[in-house]
Amino acid sequence: MQARSKPPLLILGAPPRGGNHLLRGLLDHHPQLLLPPDEDYFVRHLSRDPLLRWRGMLTSRAGIPDFFRQLQKEGHLERVNAGHGKQVFGSEDSLNLEAYYDYVSKHHRRGSINSLVRNHVEALAVALGHAEGDGRLRVCFCALQPSNSDLTRVSKMLARSYAVKGIFLARDPRAHLASLLVRNPTVDLGRFCQRQNSYRQEVDWFIENCGPALHMRFEDLVTNTESCMREVCEFAGIAFSPAVLEYTQGGKASHSNSSFAVSSGIDRSVLTRYRESLPTETIAYLEQHCLPELFWHAPQGLEAPV
Repeated sequence: MQARSKPPLLILGAPPRGGNHLLRGLLDHHPQLLLPPDEDYFVRHLSRDPLLRWRGMLTSRAGIPDFFRQLQKEGHLERVNAGHGKQVFGSEDSLNLEAYYDYVSKHHRRGSINSLVRNHVEALAVALGHAEGDGRLRVCFCALQPSNSDLTRVSKMLARSYAVKGIFLARDPRAHLASLLVRNPTVDLGRFCQRQNSYRQEVDWFIENCGPALHMRFEDLVTNTESCMREVCEFAGIAFSPAVLEYTQGGKASHSNSSFAVSSGIDRSVLTRYRESLPTETIAYLEQHCLPELFWHAPQGLEAPV
């Protein structure tokens, strides 16, 4: 008897502050994709902790909705629905959470890690108003923390149930560090460089062990959006539309390169802003300790913010 082929799934990811929200926002309203309303905390947390996986596999049908809720960052989806997250993807009442929890309860099979993952992905589809087998390409959208080997862990878990492809963004370490320092002024430079390098190596691992991957530069996505989005659509097997050139959240025009930005449109000034905020010695350290291929060299005419 021939084994059933795995359904396709697209992983979108980058390290935190690495540009993943820009790509997510450009693909936000594509009719051939089924994107979660915000980062997929469930898959990421489940991939990190073997004890959580065992707990999920041993949980009864009656208890499984609460397990799913806790892994969704303690009710994160509920907060999205309530409109409490002003800077997250999705709009108020965008998710039918009763349908989500009803689906995971009805389809839960004890002892199966694959069941946990598939049920979550398909329950999100149902919560967004789409049925199984509707033809939309499922998407897992994650911030992938290299210190936790998230790219490897998440990909391994999803590849058990789906035929995975990955689109992984990389950002120039100088600009990436400057963005991180806004939220965490005590970033350790040595560890930061190690994580930058290991993330690149994880993408190579994905290609060898999981499936095809498109390695995309955040800077290219900002400066040459149409060319990059045509490449993204071709890689994902979806139709190109001018709509993917507009950054939206929940289908509505929104702000800049990430969910935390304040400027309108795609903001090119983020590419070189690090020159104003990073000391010369810090830039020199990064250039010495990060892989050379991680750095972006602006084409002539694009050095200054637009």
